[in-house]
Amino acid sequence: MKKYTLEQHIKATQVGTADDQFVVRAMTYNIHSCVNRNRVVNPQKVAHIIDELDVDIVALQEVDAEKTAGKNQNQARVLAEILNMDYVFFPVESKGLHAFGLAILSRFSFREYYYDWLPNLYPKLNPRKRGAIRAMLQTPVGPIYFFNTHLSLYKQERRKQLKTLLDKKWLSSVPENEPVIFCGDLNAGALSKTYRNLAEYLIDVQKKLDDPLLPRPTFHSKSPLFRIDHMFVSRHFNPIRVEVKINTDTQMASDHLPLIADLAMKNSKSRK
Repeated sequence: MKKYTLEQHIKATQVGTADDQFVVRAMTYNIHSCVNRNRVVNPQKVAHIIDELDVDIVALQEVDAEKTAGKNQNQARVLAEILNMDYVFFPVESKGLHAFGLAILSRFSFREYYYDWLPNLYPKLNPRKRGAIRAMLQTPVGPIYFFNTHLSLYKQERRKQLKTLLDKKWLSSVPENEPVIFCGDLNAGALSKTYRNLAEYLIDVQKKLDDPLLPRPTFHSKSPLFRIDHMFVSRHFNPIRVEVKINTDTQMASDHLPLIADLAMKNSKSRK
């Protein structure tokens, strides 16, 4: 996969000059530390899946980084190098030489980014730490705000974390005229309060299209039953194609399936 030049990207993603639309292909994917069903760590297979799907921006959850003697196996960096993409990695947990967290990979350059931890309501239980990344990406038609998060397994904690993400340091910090893509493993289905609260602010790409095959579950990859990985967008986008990719590779590479959406965006002139 190669980064587009500005001119190439405009030509490659322009849907129709009459509507002046620009299409971004986005993905959210919990990569399970690149550990496949045979318990083998295989970042090359994850890179192959991303490459085959030819996406522009990727939100990754459960990304590992190991510092061993003479080796720094940061999976975000490894994937970005294979795919020739820029990246940001947030080590939500760091224990000794091991780090574990979130990453964003992008063909577009990062103008700025911010990451932080989310509330922990049960410190005595020593649950996995949770966090989020907010990135401003520079596209040929203006900036896009791209969010990536992985929420708690506990219901009340998820609700508190989502409330934080809706606040002024996160989603509410984005100007109303700027486009937003919000991705992540929410550990919550469409009937949950966490999902419903987020859906009051943004549009679920799987619900936007009138497609009898949607929405599709994303977990567990071997026999998917639960829709816990989500992508939401602001009114600036019109989802024109949405897919949960299920094939031999994706069922083997992780315990989650990747969710991909082609998002048509109006030219930045109409956002002023």
